[in-house]
Amino acid sequence: MGCFSKFQIALLILVGFGLTTSTLSAQEKTSSTDVPVQRGPLIDLNKGVSFEISPHTGLMGRSGTFGLRLSMNYSSFNLELAGEQVIGKTANLYPISVNAILNLATRGRLIPYGAVGGGLFMTIPVNTIGDETVSTLGINFGGGARYYLTKHFGFRVEAKQYITSVSSERELKDELLFFQEISLGVTFMFR
Repeated sequence: MGCFSKFQIALLILVGFGLTTSTLSAQEKTSSTDVPVQRGPLIDLNKGVSFEISPHTGLMGRSGTFGLRLSMNYSSFNLELAGEQVIGKTANLYPISVNAILNLATRGRLIPYGAVGGGLFMTIPVNTIGDETVSTLGINFGGGARYYLTKHFGFRVEAKQYITSVSSERELKDELLFFQEISLGVTFMFR
């Protein structure tokens, strides 16, 4: 070993490692040109009002859907305006709804939520001449999650149940209709 023992070499290595880490941490604190190290969660909905635009696509029954959601986030509460088109064989459905969303988490990358809302359901025939557009009011409820890759971009998955009532002129009674939707989309957040 020469003039140094194993103990002295180990002690020199530990002291050198300690000096190196303390020098690096001091440089992180005093350097103004470096990008600041992010501390804490990626998304924090408690820091004031933010807005989101969320295009999406999915399935309602055996029909394809696509749409856009605009939302205002304030901590654990979101207010959302949603418009969609459901492409059917004989008619297209256009649900337009206002939803209240309760975020089950307000910090982190993953934000699960529950939603409830109501709105207008317009059914427009596509293959027949002379049929009228049918407009009804309905409600929806469901849940989903948003997963953020950055502070401004993420993915969104959602499942909803729609309920509406349609009058039948032939049977002179109202018929209660249920629709389930599963959608996947992206979300863009800005303040």
